[in-house]
Amino acid sequence: MTALPWWVSALITFLVRAVNDWAARQRAEQALRDLGAATQANTARAEAERQEAVAEHAAAAAEDGADNPRDLRKD
Repeated sequence: MTALPWWVSALITFLVRAVNDWAARQRAEQALRDLGAATQANTARAEAERQEAVAEHAAAAAEDGADNPRDLRKD
């Protein structure tokens, strides 16, 4: 069996390392995208809960408040 020249081994090693590095970068980018999406979802959920609490508080205050005689809307 004939051994490969040193430069062929070096070339194969370089190519394998380059492919592995590229694959690792792709996995890291996907992980960062997933983390960003999760963070954005959590922030949106917290903001929606905050707005809901403000709306409930405003509704409760409106129910407890005295009627305004200048309000022309019909109930």
